[in-house]
Amino acid sequence: MSRDVPVGKPPDAGLKEARALLLAGDSRRLASMLVEDPDLPRRRFSDTSVPYDGYFHGATLLHHVAANPFIGDLPQNIEEMATLLLDSGADVDAITLQGPSQPDDIGWTTLGLVATSAAAREAGHQRSLMDLLIEAGADVDARNGGCIIGALYYGEADAAGYLAARGARLDLAAAAGVGDIARMEALLATADESLLKARLADYGLARWPETADRSDVLGVALVYAALHGRVEAMEILLQAGADPNGRPPFDHHGTALHWAVMGDQPDAVGVLLDAGADPEAVDRSFDSTPEGWARHLGKTRALEALARD
Repeated sequence: MSRDVPVGKPPDAGLKEARALLLAGDSRRLASMLVEDPDLPRRRFSDTSVPYDGYFHGATLLHHVAANPFIGDLPQNIEEMATLLLDSGADVDAITLQGPSQPDDIGWTTLGLVATSAAAREAGHQRSLMDLLIEAGADVDARNGGCIIGALYYGEADAAGYLAARGARLDLAAAAGVGDIARMEALLATADESLLKARLADYGLARWPETADRSDVLGVALVYAALHGRVEAMEILLQAGADPNGRPPFDHHGTALHWAVMGDQPDAVGVLLDAGADPEAVDRSFDSTPEGWARHLGKTRALEALARD
């Protein structure tokens, strides 16, 4: 966590101007500010207006390099700007706080924000920023695996896979989501059920029940495998007893078929239908079938797979 704000200095002193320079890519002027105010990289925004009201509450300047939440286009030299902040004393693993609109959020490191940032990926900076942060000592397992679970949850499969390649810990759901078959098989083969049930960060709308059992663990892993089209992982989970019609403790209590649709994964849809998944099953939030999700979300490939004879 970052150091306390110096006594007698307003919490947001200089932060807004520094943020503007950061997003403008003005390294010269930002460097000058950092020399004049060496505590600036460690201070946090106290603002509670959007976007600082939720998971981005208490953000430092370094958190802004992820463009998550999107405040403005990233400059082409964002890696240079991030390096400047790190060299000036920014805490690479500082964690955002829980704002008034999201009091139960898990909190995010800059690496977690980058790994879950579609904007950073689309701008071509996600991988390079992840490399920079990891080389600067960022914890790939921060927040009990929040980085990799967040990346999988928000559909950033490549970022999740890269974190796994850089040594991030994997539970069964994360292993299924990135397609790490060896890790899955090791967990499924263990005689110690506590190892199988051990989970990384609990993230999403549905809370993980204290009474969770093996079927819940298999069910959530099947959801992540379906969402990311990990067909081999799905087949292993189904063989291990995952219920293709189960509604695990995950968002909206939909079936894996709903989540295959969400990911627009036609091959995953096919695997589940072959395994006996009910295409008429409804989720518990919207009372909608997988086809309803596909039509509402415009998931055309999944819709075609659902319409097979």
